[in-house]
Amino acid sequence: MKNILIIMLLLQATWTKAGNDYNFNFKNQVYDEYIKTVTLEINNLPTNFPVMTLNSGQFVMLKFDDLINEERNFYYRIIHCDKDWQPSGLREIEYISGFNDERLRNYEYSVNTKTPYLHYWQKFPNKDTNFKVSGNYLIVIYEDKIDYPMLTRRLVITENLVNVDINGTYPGDVENIRYKQEMQVNINFEKFKMRNPVEEVSVVMLQNEDWNNAVHAKPSFFSGSNLRFNKIKTFSWWGLTEYRDFDTRSLMRLGRHVSYIERKNNGVDVLLMEDEARRNKVHLANFDFNGRFIVDNFERLSNSYVTDVLDKYVNNIQADDALRQSLRDSLVSNINRRNELLDGEYRGEERNLRSDYTTVTFVLDDATNLDNEDVYVLGAMNNWMPSEEYRMKYDQKSDMYTTKVQLKQGYYNYYYGVVNAKGEINYKEMEGSWNETENDYQALVYYKGLGDIYDRVIGFKTYNTNTGLLTIR
Repeated sequence: MKNILIIMLLLQATWTKAGNDYNFNFKNQVYDEYIKTVTLEINNLPTNFPVMTLNSGQFVMLKFDDLINEERNFYYRIIHCDKDWQPSGLREIEYISGFNDERLRNYEYSVNTKTPYLHYWQKFPNKDTNFKVSGNYLIVIYEDKIDYPMLTRRLVITENLVNVDINGTYPGDVENIRYKQEMQVNINFEKFKMRNPVEEVSVVMLQNEDWNNAVHAKPSFFSGSNLRFNKIKTFSWWGLTEYRDFDTRSLMRLGRHVSYIERKNNGVDVLLMEDEARRNKVHLANFDFNGRFIVDNFERLSNSYVTDVLDKYVNNIQADDALRQSLRDSLVSNINRRNELLDGEYRGEERNLRSDYTTVTFVLDDATNLDNEDVYVLGAMNNWMPSEEYRMKYDQKSDMYTTKVQLKQGYYNYYYGVVNAKGEINYKEMEGSWNETENDYQALVYYKGLGDIYDRVIGFKTYNTNTGLLTIR
């Protein structure tokens, strides 16, 4: 009787909570002001969208800094979610082999930085935790109890059972045909049998990895073993323009878009050059990282392959598209050269331990009357989510909008977004929009068959508009 009671209690403990039982959002978000520079990298490559193939040998590395600079009791919990990012209802024993709620034991102190911090990392899967099924997963880092979340991060695991084809097409929004981009999606499921594919399959597509602008759609129709998503205006976005950028990899000289650097005893201040609204300017096809950032450091790193390759990007030494793409590929495939190994386990990279934190001042010169709206700095560095730290404040002395943000050394992309009272983000107001803009689009294929109790991810594809965009002149 006693053994039966213990088993029943253990089974009860493995049931996932309902979404409203958690006091955090199922989004990419940071909840503690001292947690900075959060990344989730497939195979330790910082420019990869966090999608991993089930049982493929791939791994994902979660990294972040804690500016409290003393060890805290951090734990991770992995929650399986449905396609709408709510708990799926699966028990932990159904989606994880091993253990959940394990402690983070991997960390190192920063080296020779004015702002001290602890750099944490955690690999998934690991010797304690592995994934059993595909789908959406939320990784939660918390202190002592799940009621005290530090950060949440989305991860997608796919089975790659169908072939996904994405093509650019002429925008169905004729009035904005020169300013928008539209995609068509075709799925071949010849090797994966379905009973009712139109009802069982759905696609979620993102522009530049931003979950805030994700579009959800069901198939228009199917023929044979092909599903088509070609209803006009479905997968449609403003093309916007190339991201703004700045480079703080060096604090001994002025990098790209940096106006002034002041080194103090207790930190470093970086003043960026003045920005202007681009809504009425001519489109310029400059290199960008499509909103991402990468941590790096010139001065304290030697023989840096990352630095050499990225420097060619940033300074546009190679302007040809093919050569630029080759450089991009070289960067992401070689960026982990400096990893150190000990007993087969990853250790902290030099660039993550020796890069300092700086106080970066953004400056926007724009006379637009925003009424009850605010302007925010947005990008992967803050998950494209408006927060007070990134809100531009009007400075009467300079007659400009400014804000100060604490950021780690590196190369950063950003937009200015206008946010209304409903929380809706309008990038077009400050950045303009063009059909010719280079963007990445990520398509995730979800499947839930008759009788299935969770959403599987059976396909994934990334499409870059430079490979086949129909340019409207």
